[in-house]
Order: sequence, then C-alpha cells, then structure tokens
Amino acid sequence: MNLQFIPGKPVTTTNFNSVQPLGVGGQLVLEQWEVLSQILKHGVSPQCAGLLLEPVIDRQRGEVDWYLPSDLQSATTPSVPRDVLLQNAHSLIAQGKQLAQTMAQSSDVVQRQKGALLEQALSYPTDDYIIETPYGPALVAWGHQSNEAENTGGVVSAKGAQQGNRSMSILPAPMLPTKNQGIGSYWPWLLGLLLLLLLAFLPWWEGLIPVQYCRYYWIGPLILLLLLLPLIGIAARKRSLSARGNI
Repeated sequence: MNLQFIPGKPVTTTNFNSVQPLGVGGQLVLEQWEVLSQILKHGVSPQCAGLLLEPVIDRQRGEVDWYLPSDLQSATTPSVPRDVLLQNAHSLIAQGKQLAQTMAQSSDVVQRQKGALLEQALSYPTDDYIIETPYGPALVAWGHQSNEAENTGGVVSAKGAQQGNRSMSILPAPMLPTKNQGIGSYWPWLLGLLLLLLLAFLPWWEGLIPVQYCRYYWIGPLILLLLLLPLIGIAARKRSLSARGNI
C-alpha cells in the first residue's frame, strides 16, 4: 500500500474491487464520517477519532481517497514499531466499539442508529489496513470489508443499492378481508325491496291514502327504484374492484 503524507493530497486510495463499503439502512457508513468522527472525539478521545481518515468517494471510478483529518494535523507523535502500533490501534478500536455498544442499548432511537453506524464504521478488512501516520494509528478502508469475506451483513454498493445476503423476518401471508356473507351485506337491496313493496300496497291500505291519489301510487316506487339503481351500480362496481384486488 503506497502512503503519502502531503497536505492536500490523499494518503492512499482504495478500490471497490478489493474492499466493499458497508452500509446501514441503505446508506454508506462513509457518508457519515463527520458525525462519527465527532462521536469518537467527544465520546472517547481525539486519538480515537483520528482512526477514521476522511473519505472522499469517487463513484465514477469506484474508488475512495483517504485524507488526514485537518484537526489532527497539529501535534505529531513519535514513530513506533509495527506491533506497538497494532496494539495501540486495537485498544482504540475496542474503546470505540464499546461506545457503539453502549449507544446501541440507548432508549433513544437516534442514539441506537448512531451506535449501529459506529459499529460498522470500526470494521475494516484486515490489520494490513492499519497504518501509522505522523499523528498516530489510522484505519484505511474503515467501514469496509474484504470482497473475499462472506457477506454476513448488509453490504451497500457505492451507488447505494443493497447487495449480498441480508437477514430478514419471514412474515405470514397477509389475511385477506373476509367477505360478509350475512344479511348485513345485502341490506341496501332488502331495504329497497321492502320500501317498494310498502309503497306498492299503500293504495290498498284503507284510509291511509285518499282514493283520488291512488292512481298515482306507482310514481313513488318508480322514483325510489330510479334512485336505487345508481347506488346498486356503485356497490356492484366496488365489489368487482375489491375482488380483482384480492386475486
């Protein structure tokens, strides 16, 4: 891995062909670098926040350029042997993961989401991606996994599409609404029929309607029938559309 520590230049560059960025909820963990860095800075230490190099994603090339955070370029640390560097890095990573687990158990849903992001952010392919900078240990390809690793979690491509295997809960088939076959589903027709029969026999109900109006007895049932026809048509159409939707 070629490294350079020149202001304004990337320390190194990684390619999605070799390492795959992780994501939570359809979002790349890398896109939350500023938030995650502040969480580690205030929740653990500035040295722990320094683990996360600043990523600049180039989706066209499928690459990520990694830069030294500007707020760390003020105090340098002496160089240490590789084994000491790894020990220091593992200690900082463990502290960060402990903070992530604490946040994941919070009653606040936002804190739980940040905890999940932080847990993924502190994932990296191998110890080969732990580097020594003038300001302490850092992670190249943090929030990544090796393409050769098994896809045990949700992996998000650079374009934000979900890839790989994801655990999911298999839900039972949705219950279709049961059709009411009782008398209640036919009450408009029954009520209309009863009214028609009542109006049809009104002229023969002695004393209820004057004789001079009996000749017009059929007008009432006819008007009611004309009013009921649109309602019956609307109800029949709704039942037809409902039946199609349940196929």
